[in-house]
Amino acid sequence: MRLIKFSKIVFYFLALAMTLTAFGQISSSSNDKIVTEKSKENQKLTTLVSANNKQKKKDNNNTTLLPIRSKIISALTLSKNNSKLAAQQISNLSLLNTVSSSQLKQTQNKSLNAAEQYLLLIAKAYQANHVSDYKSVINCLTDAEMFNKSIAKKQLSQPLFYQLHWLLAETYAVLGDFDQAYEQKRIYLNKYARNDRVVKNKLVSLLNKKYKTKQRIKENELLEQQNKLEREKITQISNSKNQRKRNTLILIFIAIVFFGMMYRQYRVKRQLILINRIDLLTGLCNRQALFYLGKRLFKESQEDKSQLSVIYFDCDDFKKINDDYGYQIVDEILKVIAILGNDVMRSRDVFARIGSQEFVILLPEDNLAQAKAVAEHLREKIAQYDYSSLGVKEGLSASFGIVSNDKITSDFESLLKAANLALLKAKDQGGNKAVCFEEPFFTNEKLSIRATNSAATEQKS
Repeated sequence: MRLIKFSKIVFYFLALAMTLTAFGQISSSSNDKIVTEKSKENQKLTTLVSANNKQKKKDNNNTTLLPIRSKIISALTLSKNNSKLAAQQISNLSLLNTVSSSQLKQTQNKSLNAAEQYLLLIAKAYQANHVSDYKSVINCLTDAEMFNKSIAKKQLSQPLFYQLHWLLAETYAVLGDFDQAYEQKRIYLNKYARNDRVVKNKLVSLLNKKYKTKQRIKENELLEQQNKLEREKITQISNSKNQRKRNTLILIFIAIVFFGMMYRQYRVKRQLILINRIDLLTGLCNRQALFYLGKRLFKESQEDKSQLSVIYFDCDDFKKINDDYGYQIVDEILKVIAILGNDVMRSRDVFARIGSQEFVILLPEDNLAQAKAVAEHLREKIAQYDYSSLGVKEGLSASFGIVSNDKITSDFESLLKAANLALLKAKDQGGNKAVCFEEPFFTNEKLSIRATNSAATEQKS
């Protein structure tokens, strides 16, 4: 009996052990299944997360606007307007896609991005359109559409980009493919309407944010009520303003008349000053202007240590011409001499008439030899001129006296007197000569000239 009980106990014990081991195997297998299922779920989550990240990156890439340099927009505008500069600018920009990276580093430029290549192809299409190369237009624009995936939809909805569809529609219409033209025109109008809505919404939102429209409406209603009360005040103020305007207009008119009279007075005064400095017959400087300018030029030549030459001349036997032909012909001869003298003058030279037939020329920055060359030139012009048109049969001649400031250094009056002495020497030698001043003129020569002149006058008398 004891053995049977013991065997039963052992049997129960073994059965219990077997069930426990079996249950452990089942639980371990179930645990392994749970672990594998969890790992599979984790893998799925990781793949989903990576896919979402990739999608986000794509979405970000599709929403970010690509930068466009100003040269691209300039090339597009020039080609659209059929400018001659467009081809050169497009070729220069196209080179950025062909050069190597090392060359780009050297030139400090960057290769064109998708948006810039898109617009550059549109510019090339415009160029082809201007020469009626419609196949090239379609090729360029279809090549441009290949960049749509790399450009954000927001950017493609801008007018700068969707003008591609308009150009395609126009080109297909010219080629007679009206179905394609209609489709491209429809795409263009859809994008135009979408962009117009976006712009309007932005403007409305900006206006709402900036001005707070609802509050402004209420404020406007209050302002309208206030305006009704203030309109009467405004009418009174406008009447007073109109009166003030009339008064100001009257004052402005009086001021204009006053300033007009002042300006007329100034012009009259200016003309009087000019009359005092100009010889009315010849239009040359008169004696007063000569001494004013001569003193100033002499002082400047001393300060700058530069040359200043003086030519003093008059016509030979002019009294005989006056007696033979009268003062009217003499006046015409003087005008001719003034014209001949102005022909050899420079802009910086001074030409003056100081007597009836006496003239003076001031030559700044000219030495004695240069002044003598000017005098000889003018002497020949006076002698060779044909005065028959004035009714004068015989020819005229003139005598010239020349001096420079390296001979006379005291003042301008002395310089002019020395030129006059040289003129008297030329007269003494028979006239029609140009004589330069020398130092003995102030001593014995001066006395001899005056003596001969006095003797000549006594004989005439």
